[in-house]
Amino acid sequence: MPKQEVGSTKWLGNKMKAKGLQKLRWYCQMCQKQCRDENGFKCHRMSDGHQRQMQLFVQDPNRFMDEFSQEFELGFMQLMSHSYRSTRVLANTVYCDFISNRHHTHMNSTIWVTLSNFVQYLGRTNQCKIDKTAKGWYIQYIDNTPEARMREAAKRELEAKELSAEVSHEKFLAQQVQNAGEFKESEFTELQRKEGDAPIKISMGSASSSAVKKAPIPKADSNILEQAFDTHDKSRDKDKGEKRKMSAMERVMLENEEAKKRALEKANPPPSSSEESEGEPWIAKGLVVKVMHKDLAGGKYYKKKGTIEKVRDQFMADVRMSETKDLIRLDQEMLETVIPNVGKRVRVVKGFRRGTNATMREVDLEGFCVTIVAEDGTVLEGMNYDQVCKVAD
Repeated sequence: MPKQEVGSTKWLGNKMKAKGLQKLRWYCQMCQKQCRDENGFKCHRMSDGHQRQMQLFVQDPNRFMDEFSQEFELGFMQLMSHSYRSTRVLANTVYCDFISNRHHTHMNSTIWVTLSNFVQYLGRTNQCKIDKTAKGWYIQYIDNTPEARMREAAKRELEAKELSAEVSHEKFLAQQVQNAGEFKESEFTELQRKEGDAPIKISMGSASSSAVKKAPIPKADSNILEQAFDTHDKSRDKDKGEKRKMSAMERVMLENEEAKKRALEKANPPPSSSEESEGEPWIAKGLVVKVMHKDLAGGKYYKKKGTIEKVRDQFMADVRMSETKDLIRLDQEMLETVIPNVGKRVRVVKGFRRGTNATMREVDLEGFCVTIVAEDGTVLEGMNYDQVCKVAD
């Protein structure tokens, strides 16, 4: 039967039917053709093109199976390194994600009969850590790249340096203790008075006599120039402290300076509280955030919502995506707060009321701010969008 003309109704219908994933058993890896049903797959096997490809396969089957196996392994490990780099995940989950691509290399054309055999192969080749449980095989990616090995070597070298520094410090303390043991403690003796010594007298001077201050007696080896400069500075400070009447010119100059200061303050207003707190950590467990990373996984998670499951080092968060249930680790600069509907629970993440749980009361779309009611009944108005965030239910 001849092919349908491009752009015809039949051609469009066939394209719509072929859209999306089909059953894997009706896929021909040699011809890279997907059939929609068993009859179509049978007709394809009887076609001349398929027969020629099978003749090539019969001549050297090991070469074709090795190529398909390498392609399958490479694609599977690339998915592991990008999406499940530091996560212990079920192998079947990764496989379902891998076959979601319509043009992936099928496992029935590789040397591995089942997914379990492939997982055991990854464990033998030290590409993944494998663990068998009641739910199935769990795998975890092992980073064997040169950059990872260099980071690991630098980490071990730093730990060795810290250990050697700690050992040398302990030796130094031990030496100090040993040296301190060689000194003898001073002996305390009683006060001894000889015969004929004058008695000790304590004179209590009057208040007037105590107020009299004696002029300091200059030392013999002091610098005369330094004394002169000190005397001049003291006299100048004394003159400044005395009040005097300003002239008209001085008053005009002072008013001009104050006007200039007011104009500068108006042109450069002081930073708001939200700007001052921009660099502080605001992420917390249980918050619903939005991913703003455009390049992550080719934009797969851009402007998608997720829930923070764990906070690392105050600025890093493990986010569980709401749609795909993927767990990704991002910096707080790549996240954005989510403003819920009126009546939903929120939390203050910036400012002097940080950590306060509240309820959304009103959203001002023109002023880019919200009004919330705290748990103690306090109404907080004019809160910026980045100062509050939705709390997961």
